[in-house]
Amino acid sequence: MPWPTLATSVPLLRACTVPLQQPGIQKSLSKMILLQDNMVQLKRTVHNDSGSKMRDEILETALKYVNSHGWSEASLKHAFSDLGISDASLAMFKHGGVEIALHYDKGMNELLHKKLSDEIDNNRSLSTPEFLKYAIKSRLELQLMYYDHWAEALALIMNPNVAPLASRQFAHLVDDILFFAGDKSTNLNWYTKRAAIAAVYGMTELYMLQDKSSDFSDSWNFLDRRINDLDKIVSNCKGMEENIRNAGDISKAAFVIGRNMLQGTKKCFHCSS
Repeated sequence: MPWPTLATSVPLLRACTVPLQQPGIQKSLSKMILLQDNMVQLKRTVHNDSGSKMRDEILETALKYVNSHGWSEASLKHAFSDLGISDASLAMFKHGGVEIALHYDKGMNELLHKKLSDEIDNNRSLSTPEFLKYAIKSRLELQLMYYDHWAEALALIMNPNVAPLASRQFAHLVDDILFFAGDKSTNLNWYTKRAAIAAVYGMTELYMLQDKSSDFSDSWNFLDRRINDLDKIVSNCKGMEENIRNAGDISKAAFVIGRNMLQGTKKCFHCSS
């Protein structure tokens, strides 16, 4: 039996109320209409949840093929084959293979959140700089499984069609790191701290892509220096919060700070010491 829809049943039920003006009947019909609306909404929710789970399963399966086929439609098609799904399902992924990278990035953010949450008591003894180094290093290490293809992922997410989503995921990551670091900023300093951590994370991530040292020791030393530089730069910047807030989003704000860190100056862009 086909599922009734709002288009067919609700108008019919409401039409029936015209000759039936008794309060009792009106009340019963109102309940029927409300129940119908709720049933249709429930079906839509179940359908959406099911579609989301299928997408996640496809993307998770596609990860097995990234090392051989990259963040590509080819990896998606291999996932379709493994799951017995038609290649026509490619229409579900309007951005193509980059959605595998976004899915993986989001998953690693969630893993870091769980890790920091589970370790919250143990990490209380760390100073703020020590914790920031630990959190950023922990998150970057989660990407090592696809190290050889991460430069490709970073290039793909610069596409204007997906950059806003990638930026939001990055912002959530930075929020998590500062939350577990104990940050409770509510003023304009909120923008500065997040942009600063984003800059440190981004520069260290790029440094890693060229790092040939054992166990990425050069990258972790680079991270140590950037955290130390960050403290000096932020402490010597007046009026920086307003500039960061006006940057538009966390990626642009991080660029403002990162540029000044790489220039080795204590003066912030358009700020006085």
